[in-house]
Amino acid sequence: MKVHRSSQELESALEGYKELVKMQRQEIYELKKFESENIKLKNLLQGYKKVIEDISKSGSKSNVR
Repeated sequence: MKVHRSSQELESALEGYKELVKMQRQEIYELKKFESENIKLKNLLQGYKKVIEDISKSGSKSNVR
């Protein structure tokens, strides 16, 4: 079992970890962007549903005579 690593091996491992962190930060950014867009679309859909319900209610009231 090798306990000691060379300076080059440690630097290489460190660079690998830095690249991994960079990639994970990018993934987190993309997921947050996706989540934000998803929330925006849900709110828009709720607004459309409310408008349709309001139109349906006012339409049914005006048809009742």
